[in-house]
Amino acid sequence: MNPSAATILSSAQLDDKGHAQLQALLSAYTALSEADKHRQKGSHVSQAFAVCFPHHSVAPGASGYESQRRKPWSTNCWLQPQVIVSPSSAPQVATALALCRFFHVPFSIRGGGRLQIPGFTSNEGGVVISLSQCNQVELSDDKSVARIGVGLRWLEVYRRLEAHGLVVAGGRVPEVGVSGLLLGGGISFQNSQYGLGAMNVCNYEVVLADARIVHANAHENSDLFWALKGGGPNYGIVTRMDMRTIPNQIWAAVQIYPPTASEQLLDALMHYHEAIETDNKATLIWNATPQFILIVFVYCAPVERPTVFAPFDEIPPVATFVPAGVRSVYDLVQAVAAVNEAEPSLHEFRTMSSRPDINVYRAIQKAHAEQAEALKEVEGLTLTAVIQPMSSLAMQVSANSPLGLEMVGQQWFLARADWKHAHDAERVRQAVRSMVDAAEAAAREHGVYLPYKYSNYAARDQNPLASYGERNVRRLGEIARVYDPDAVFQVLQNGGWLLADVGV
Repeated sequence: MNPSAATILSSAQLDDKGHAQLQALLSAYTALSEADKHRQKGSHVSQAFAVCFPHHSVAPGASGYESQRRKPWSTNCWLQPQVIVSPSSAPQVATALALCRFFHVPFSIRGGGRLQIPGFTSNEGGVVISLSQCNQVELSDDKSVARIGVGLRWLEVYRRLEAHGLVVAGGRVPEVGVSGLLLGGGISFQNSQYGLGAMNVCNYEVVLADARIVHANAHENSDLFWALKGGGPNYGIVTRMDMRTIPNQIWAAVQIYPPTASEQLLDALMHYHEAIETDNKATLIWNATPQFILIVFVYCAPVERPTVFAPFDEIPPVATFVPAGVRSVYDLVQAVAAVNEAEPSLHEFRTMSSRPDINVYRAIQKAHAEQAEALKEVEGLTLTAVIQPMSSLAMQVSANSPLGLEMVGQQWFLARADWKHAHDAERVRQAVRSMVDAAEAAAREHGVYLPYKYSNYAARDQNPLASYGERNVRRLGEIARVYDPDAVFQVLQNGGWLLADVGV
């Protein structure tokens, strides 16, 4: 059931003039025939948002529209919405959502970061609710909790916490946004000690479909609290996440190796998998292109030359991207951000998981080389194989979530492509699919395959929510029906990892 005009008028924060304008608009639209509503909906939607958000709403042709339309990271997500609105508080988000429901217009929720799937953060002819103005970072009196606006990117979060000598278990890539990362679970530097990023959220502020603003934590709406730790945008619009703060001093290094060292590096990687089963402070990120292998080493304590990384010490790098040393998380992420951002590109991700296995890694390496050779004439192409080792310790401290993680050491593989022209998209997507298919085939052959698919690494056709397991999916659906009985987020929301697409 859509909200009435009276409900919207009572909640909208308008002066007398704005109130009268909005009342006239809503009344005029209500009086139209269904055919006229269909023809005139776009005009009425634009006018209503302009009245309610005079300085934070743009429509096609307006100053600032093009720059907002082109905000998404991947150029295939530069769509043509009817309105892009940037509310700055939960009550304003509630008004924006109520207007979408009143006009029955599709909407997309856009956080602060990046996502490569068309329709998830924008749409054609609907409304984009951009959370970029939800950008606060506030510490509790005892500095144990950081209240973080979901429109921020992680580099900015870390910058604001740096002065206090604190950090949170958030993202590792500077331009990744707060909400997208954490609503998908969220890999952090501190996985083994504190769990995935979502496990460190102690409270969510959420705008529900009926425009109520609620908090979800261990004591209030605890079922919703559980669901949001990986359940995506199925329950409401999260406007703030409160996260426990943790110490900021780490040891880190980023080294670049030649492809000729790959066998030595894979051997070291298998030893590393064993070592992190008894050391909960280490993180390693493996990024391979046809030209080099870049490895990020992080130890979440100020310890020089941690022994957990010793298997790599005998392999000489060809370059050092970040020198080994004790630093803050902000310093490390800032060093990554200092690299010039490439020109706007198209992007494709695809993922799979398995227990650690050298045969899977060799299959990835072989398929990676074959696909890179097959696509060598594609302009601007970078084809990357990313391996994320995850310990059983990380799984254990992330167990109270909907993700359905198995309590074993594992790796989450990401095949990633970045390229320039849309006409190459199908070939590139097929190459990425072939890399993951090869990894899955090897994993099944050697008995190490795991069904889990990390949603932030998933391709548009992979349906990661289904990988959480039947029991968890059923519970996620039951919780969604409690907080969104009219299925607004399944029907009107334009995209995202939705329970409706899992058949719930």
